[in-house]
Amino acid sequence: MNTPQNITILGAGIMGLMSAYTLFKSGHAITIYDPKGFPADNASFMAGGMLAPYSEIEHMDLHWIEAGLAGIDIWRGMDMDTSFSQKGSLLIAHPEDNYILERFKNHLPSKLQTPHNPKDIEPALDNKFQNGLFLNEEAHVNPETTMNALCTFLENKIEFKTSSITPEDCSANWILDCRGMASDDPELRGVKGEIIIVRNPEFTLVRPVRLMHPRYPLYIVPRPDHTFMIGATVIETSDNQNVTLRSSMELMSALYALSPSFGDAEIIEIKAGIRPAYSDNLPRISINNNVISAGGLFRHGYLLAPVMAQCVTDHLAGVENKHMSLFNKGADHESHNQRAA
Repeated sequence: MNTPQNITILGAGIMGLMSAYTLFKSGHAITIYDPKGFPADNASFMAGGMLAPYSEIEHMDLHWIEAGLAGIDIWRGMDMDTSFSQKGSLLIAHPEDNYILERFKNHLPSKLQTPHNPKDIEPALDNKFQNGLFLNEEAHVNPETTMNALCTFLENKIEFKTSSITPEDCSANWILDCRGMASDDPELRGVKGEIIIVRNPEFTLVRPVRLMHPRYPLYIVPRPDHTFMIGATVIETSDNQNVTLRSSMELMSALYALSPSFGDAEIIEIKAGIRPAYSDNLPRISINNNVISAGGLFRHGYLLAPVMAQCVTDHLAGVENKHMSLFNKGADHESHNQRAA
């Protein structure tokens, strides 16, 4: 095992919490700061929790897919309740939008290009959906359950600080900056995501379903007790976290189109969050002396945070992680020994 280090983590989103978990497991002493508490009510807390690398294949090359599948393996092996479920993802489209599904299919490996009747995968779906793609390796977790479980596991094992601090004010051996939009990274931009959580006792899903649409593609993720999280709006702004009338109407309209039974569904919550993203919508790890910045996870937080946390942990141990090159764009590539000195 590498020499234990005192490590300060800034930010308790999924990146910060997964890093705290992974670094603690490697024997390091951890202090984590977040002014919003633990778990923090942030973009990670309201995420979909989808572990869906193939569903993002239009925006990621195959190396990212491999990293995403590695992330699924890490979630599967977690020693806590995250509501992990690996039953795949189902992609569907209205008949007039089947061209979007066909175009997407061409990006997939040949083993995943076989069309399926959506009702064979999810019997509750309306008969109007005749074509679908079933991505059987994908999975999902429940973000609220996961963040609570991580905080519970880390309780009495690391130090929690409900306050703000900057890297300049830290005296730890290493500082891991996972603050997202609260950091001073000028290359990060805010992207607002909006979600609706509803309860519909007349409808059942086993796995996430993505509705391919030219204007408002959405996903619906099953939660316990016939509760569903619907989201996917992407608005280029970091100025406010209010849900717009247009977005809420589009989400609810698409949900009703998925199944008319949602006309009588109970709305539990409507909310929005700001996700940090770089220009390519892919996350980065950068190193400047003893400060490691890990951010820009956009909508890939739950998928890639475990892999990024392992990359950081391996870096501190002087171990080469095969996925690190994906994340270290723009990083200061000084040797580990130079930084440690």
